[in-house]
Amino acid sequence: MTQVVVENVLWSGRGAIFNGIANGTGAKHRIVASRLVMPREPVPGEVWNVSGVIRKHPKYGPQVEASSATLLRPSGRLIVGTIAKSPAFRGIGEVRANRLWDAFGEKIYELLDTGDPAPFIDLLGGDLAGALVEGWKAISVDAAVYQWLDRHGVGPALARSIVTIYGPDAVKALEDNPYRLLAFSAWGMVDALARSMGVALDDDQRRVAAVDAVVYRRLQSSHTVCDEAAFTSQLRKTLGCNAEAACEALGAGLNAHAVIRVGQGLQGLGPASMERFIAQRIVAMASGAFEPEQGTLRAPVDFDRIADEFRSREGLDLNSEQRKAVQIASTQPVCCITGGAGVGKTTVLRAVHAAIERSGGAVIQMALAGRAALRMQEATLRPAMTIARFVKDVDNGRTALDRGQTVVIDEASMVDLPTMYRVLRRMQPGSRLVMVGDHAQLPPIGFGLCFHSLVAAENVPRIELTQIHRAAAETGIPQTSVAIRNGSVPNLPKYEGRRPGVTFVEASPQEITERVLEVVNDLGGVAESQVIGAVKAGRAGVRTINTMFHELLTPGRVESGGFAEGEPVIWTVNNYDLGLMNGSLGTVISAVDPDSIGVDFEGADMTIPHTDLGDMEHAYAITCHKAQGSQFRRVIVPVLPSRLLDRTLLYTAVTRAREQVVLIGNRQAFEDAVKAPPNPSRRETGMEHHLCQAHEGALAEGVGVAYSWITGMF
Repeated sequence: MTQVVVENVLWSGRGAIFNGIANGTGAKHRIVASRLVMPREPVPGEVWNVSGVIRKHPKYGPQVEASSATLLRPSGRLIVGTIAKSPAFRGIGEVRANRLWDAFGEKIYELLDTGDPAPFIDLLGGDLAGALVEGWKAISVDAAVYQWLDRHGVGPALARSIVTIYGPDAVKALEDNPYRLLAFSAWGMVDALARSMGVALDDDQRRVAAVDAVVYRRLQSSHTVCDEAAFTSQLRKTLGCNAEAACEALGAGLNAHAVIRVGQGLQGLGPASMERFIAQRIVAMASGAFEPEQGTLRAPVDFDRIADEFRSREGLDLNSEQRKAVQIASTQPVCCITGGAGVGKTTVLRAVHAAIERSGGAVIQMALAGRAALRMQEATLRPAMTIARFVKDVDNGRTALDRGQTVVIDEASMVDLPTMYRVLRRMQPGSRLVMVGDHAQLPPIGFGLCFHSLVAAENVPRIELTQIHRAAAETGIPQTSVAIRNGSVPNLPKYEGRRPGVTFVEASPQEITERVLEVVNDLGGVAESQVIGAVKAGRAGVRTINTMFHELLTPGRVESGGFAEGEPVIWTVNNYDLGLMNGSLGTVISAVDPDSIGVDFEGADMTIPHTDLGDMEHAYAITCHKAQGSQFRRVIVPVLPSRLLDRTLLYTAVTRAREQVVLIGNRQAFEDAVKAPPNPSRRETGMEHHLCQAHEGALAEGVGVAYSWITGMF
């Protein structure tokens, strides 16, 4: 462990690279620290305790790869460098900093800790003296917070999140209630910390926190509601107590509103509030409580004429279902349009744009995944964005939402409860919502079920498209996907090479990866096919398949940071600084720089620093969740028993292909998954209850009352 003073920061982002001068020896070190090591980026003049190993970099020579880094208050003469270089002491340069040390020596620390600028006015003047004590307070508090968290076993990444939320009050907040850490970490670690701080076993603070922990655990399993008996049982296990004590803890949680009773179950206040708001807002929209602004549809719409113009311009005929969908989407305040593969949901989207624009209206369209938004834009020839970008742009004022605008969400089945809540909170009363998706696909990764619940709701306008287009039908994929969607096992022929349709290659778990390799090669290589798996880990998981292809195909290629030129890659987080969304697919185009690689992400050439490569993975194979919203010419699906393997996953994977699907693995596991109830049906939510309550409330109170009550929430 060596104390270093930060001289300058060379790079910062998801980690940092900086030059530091060792205390005592004066040796200069180039230090590389990942985000898992450093709780935040360093600032020139700060003092850090750094541990690590020195490795020789081919371009930059010896550098320290940090394994730990702790922020310190300066001591001794180190304060001169801190004052001279840190932005916290702007205006006080090295000359003045040396004068301060010469005048006060070690006593300067005692004087600064009082927070009184008076002793420094003669040397610095009033303004700079005030800046000196304020700067000292800032860096002292920062160091104290991180050191306190470090002493209590809180790692750098977790510490960063805590300080982001609580700032300089983090220590006080956690000393008042250490269970606030449950928002960031698991019960075991948090409870051990709280017990070490003297919290008693029967403390109500601990009991309420245990209730919160059960709610969080349920949310992590995607549920938003829980039967009371099951909740109490989980609470008993969490606290390690008897049934009587668990009931007392539940009572404490109810009194503190950590949970509330909803119907026959219990809900955390957060998910209950979100579901209730969404239900009330949707029901109010559907019942006409929010009248669109006058002029939203500036002229009556002749939908027959719209269909004729669309056919003339696009060369596409709208069938009766599609015409009805366009009419509903263009006139109703809220609606759901659903349907399987090949039924023309994208065609409907294009026609909806035409109808609304024909009447003088405006559309904002979005999707959860970046790739889905890109496909939406390509299909409609109009701008589209991710939901995350929409939320951020509305909050920053870059996207203006007016009454009467139509918001279209594509791939709406992917949208979880918090995301739907964020969208609706930002929509103006009087604007319209069109949700397009397929409720038979995979449910959202996050908790809740919104689109699925709204499609099933009797009081929400909806239409299901069922007529498969001839061109799509010729591949045979839609017919197979419909069978899977309905829980009927399709008769899949054996694989016979490159030809349209869905086929099956039987293989044991030990043989799957080898069969995948054979089929990929037979179909023209990795550029022609996309492997879509159910799980990341395991013998036939996505990681195993990616490792196999990487090791087989990259020898002799230029490689940097574990990625070789020509390899397919996928970005795994939303990064607005880089302009990359979770699920963005790309190809490595340059790996000659030892510190970064060049990647073509969907037509945009990007330079990705090695420090960000933790957010990128190989994409010879990707999970079905990552593939959702994308389309590929040919798809290969490993099939083996898994708790994740169900008909929604198989249906989603099969419908990613435009031309050919090859399933490889255990046919019995495939058939069992198709016949079993889909996983979303096991997801427990309160949305149905809240929709019924909202509908009954709207009927009882009248539209005017509902409008008055709900508009107060905006």
